Amino acid sequence: MKFQKETSRGSQLRSIKIEGRHKEEINPIYTENNNCQDCYKCLRQCPVKAIKIEGGSASVIPAECIYCGHCVQVCPAGAKKVRNDIQLLTDALDKGEKVIASLAPSYISEFPGIKEEVITGALKKIGFMGVSETALGAEIVSRETLKIVQKRHGEVVISSCCPSVVLMINRFYPQLTDKIAPVLSPMQAHAKMLKEVYGAEIRSVFFGPCIAKKCESDNDPELTDLALTFSDLRNLLDLYYPDWELHKTETDDTFIPSGSGKGSYFPVDGGMIAAMREQTTLTDGSFMSFSGVKRVKEVLNDLSEGRLKGSLFLELMICEGGCVKGPCIIDSSSEANKRQKIINEAGKRVVSEYFKGYDTEIAVDHNQNNPLEITRASETEITNALRASGKFSDSDELNCGGCGYDSCRDFAVAMLRGKAERIMCVSYTRRVAQDKASVLLKKIPYGVVVVDDTLRIIDANNIFTEIIGKGFPEILTSVGSIEGSDLKKAVSFHRLFNSVLHSGEEMVERRIKENGLLLNVSVITIQPHKIVCGIIRDLQDPEVQKEHILKTSRQVIHQNMEVVQKIAFLLGENAAYTESMLNSIVESVDNENETEEK
Repeated sequence: MKFQKETSRGSQLRSIKIEGRHKEEINPIYTENNNCQDCYKCLRQCPVKAIKIEGGSASVIPAECIYCGHCVQVCPAGAKKVRNDIQLLTDALDKGEKVIASLAPSYISEFPGIKEEVITGALKKIGFMGVSETALGAEIVSRETLKIVQKRHGEVVISSCCPSVVLMINRFYPQLTDKIAPVLSPMQAHAKMLKEVYGAEIRSVFFGPCIAKKCESDNDPELTDLALTFSDLRNLLDLYYPDWELHKTETDDTFIPSGSGKGSYFPVDGGMIAAMREQTTLTDGSFMSFSGVKRVKEVLNDLSEGRLKGSLFLELMICEGGCVKGPCIIDSSSEANKRQKIINEAGKRVVSEYFKGYDTEIAVDHNQNNPLEITRASETEITNALRASGKFSDSDELNCGGCGYDSCRDFAVAMLRGKAERIMCVSYTRRVAQDKASVLLKKIPYGVVVVDDTLRIIDANNIFTEIIGKGFPEILTSVGSIEGSDLKKAVSFHRLFNSVLHSGEEMVERRIKENGLLLNVSVITIQPHKIVCGIIRDLQDPEVQKEHILKTSRQVIHQNMEVVQKIAFLLGENAAYTESMLNSIVESVDNENETEEK
């Protein structure tokens, strides 16, 4: 079946294996800057702080990212995007290339109630050569990993299955890289197997819940040609085979080269161990499983500090609960629900006869990824960066986390590395805003008072206290500090403020005579129904009177000029009319004279 190309979208997609793609979309996760709302939520959620804030926009730092997908999941504006490689797949199918789908075992929980024959048959109908379970590769990996665990008795071995864990270790815990089992991931092992069985010319396309698999595909394109998501899979089927869920299966609508066995356990926390343990004994070592970024980091920290030793196999997964809760899942049901589906299905399966007779080499050196080189900041540099953000003592370091970093020192280091901007500090920005407001209040030549919806004074300048002190000295004395006091106790015209608060009007202006004072009071809304600002002028003040006279004079002159202009316009119209009438009379007289002469 041929696909109709989406040329408008095809020009927007990219992959490092295809030229002509936009540079900003070269990585598995990228930012659409126009949508970024400067909220720092992605930075707060990023476990390795691989986010750079520049010009108020948050972008992913490829060299530091582990592609766990947390930023994509939490971005409220949808500015973090997953690279879309569907066009590359449809191009391959259009060319008639042999494409085999490698279906991650978590499909069981992502497409509940849909039989495997329906999915395989539907994909074959839209052009795939066949569909195979990635779980076959998982079984190869579990078998080879077990050999390594038994060979390295007395040592710690970490599973190689989660690409985000491998990236985290390579980049942030390089001293632990040699503890990763030196074997391919299940996706890579499966792709290698498919190309050995069906020929090197076939294209292996992975479908699963993981973004980091795109990194594996980009780094080793000779194994997996493309790594797509379950969302891509459903969109593909819905677009080109709208009734695919009603597909009438045929006898050959089965997984190739065969169905998987215990590899189907892999997508849940502890699934790899479940596939391995029936072949192990207590003397082979301890087997532990941990999922979720926080727990994985705790384990890696303990390993780095030497607190974990001896015979130990660690199955580590970045996503809490395992792949069934990956960043690109389409079924949002609970981990318990998904786990139950996987375990129930995997429990029915056994290793196929085909698999028992299959052997392949899947060894790999995980040291090929260079560790992250981080320049250490000196104490002097950190101190200067802290001072630049208004932190001169330990008490200034609130460690509130508003900037997205766990501590003010971490934030200072990020600024030194060019990853953060000073205005990201909430307390610093608030202090600057307050200082600016205070300067403006002092510079304004009128009395200014800002109150909240309970008429409590938020801020006021000295001129305001001077004005109310003239007519209400006993009130000023009773309130003491003006800020935080009740406006009702400070002035008698507080009802005007209350009226604007209730109405939400933009501005109300009144002249008020009271206690020998003639005041011009303007109440302006700052936040409707929440905060208003009052500007009070003493009209008896010589400077105010002078300004008032000048303002009034300008208004009079302006009004007179308008009248003069209107008169001139009318005179101009009358003159033109008179001239027109005179000309017509002269012309008529001339015409009469000419007639008489003839």
